[in-house]
Amino acid sequence: MTHSETILAGLVALAAAAAFGASGVASKRGLAHVESLTGTLVAVGTCFAVYLLTAPLWMRADEWFTAGFWVFAIIGIMQPALSMYFANEAFTRAGATVVATFAGTTPLFAAALAIGFLGERITLAIAAGTVLTVLGITTLAWMPMRRGAGVVAGQGAIAAALFFATCTALIRGVNHVIGKVGIDLLPNPFMAGFCSFGVSFVILAAVYRWRRGRWPGNLPRRGLVYFCITGLCVALGIGLLYAALLAGTVTVVAPIVATFPVFTLLVAAAVGDERITGKVLAGVVLVVAGVGVISTSVG
Repeated sequence: MTHSETILAGLVALAAAAAFGASGVASKRGLAHVESLTGTLVAVGTCFAVYLLTAPLWMRADEWFTAGFWVFAIIGIMQPALSMYFANEAFTRAGATVVATFAGTTPLFAAALAIGFLGERITLAIAAGTVLTVLGITTLAWMPMRRGAGVVAGQGAIAAALFFATCTALIRGVNHVIGKVGIDLLPNPFMAGFCSFGVSFVILAAVYRWRRGRWPGNLPRRGLVYFCITGLCVALGIGLLYAALLAGTVTVVAPIVATFPVFTLLVAAAVGDERITGKVLAGVVLVVAGVGVISTSVG
């Protein structure tokens, strides 16, 4: 890969990280008006609508019901529906930066899966990255409650947020491994997103109908707007992520995309949802450094 291709992949991956980071802030704001299951349904539905409306630009008939199509259909059972729901549950209990940083440990799980199932060896880089990640999470988990951070009082709330955000990271890590297989079989990032978001939307709609006995209606306008923004950001982020992977290598793209908690922090601070304190900044820096070291040592 040439130097120019590396720069292009890095810039596209950085744009993906920015989109994912912004989606977390929009979700956090939306949850002040709409509960997590409804918000997730709106966000995933918006993502699917984006791919559906743009389908004439990228859809090819020969890609329907191929092996890659079914891989991404299977991915849709867990990602994004389940991971986004867990993330929203975490957002109801802690600030957007804390949750985004916990969820940003996805490469940690991807590394563990690579070691367990792909025969990768534990290297010094992986060990160092793990230590940095754990230190960063510990720094954020012990963060005292502060005005404007949106952190719910009590260690139980932080523990619950950590649990849900970690589940989000685990699901994303699993799907990174499966998604790598799928994108090799179906080298069309838009079709991949269309398949996974379509399946997720159908499953979420069925679950919502089963649990509530009705379809969502009369949603608060602000909550609807924020979760539509979340969906637009996620759809953009997924498209940019796969575009970056097509332009470059995983070792170039993954560490850059893993910096999305930094964008969450910057956006949250810009709109007045959080303050950048030394402890928050230290935690984010440690986790981003950790997942960066791990990502560059795998693949």
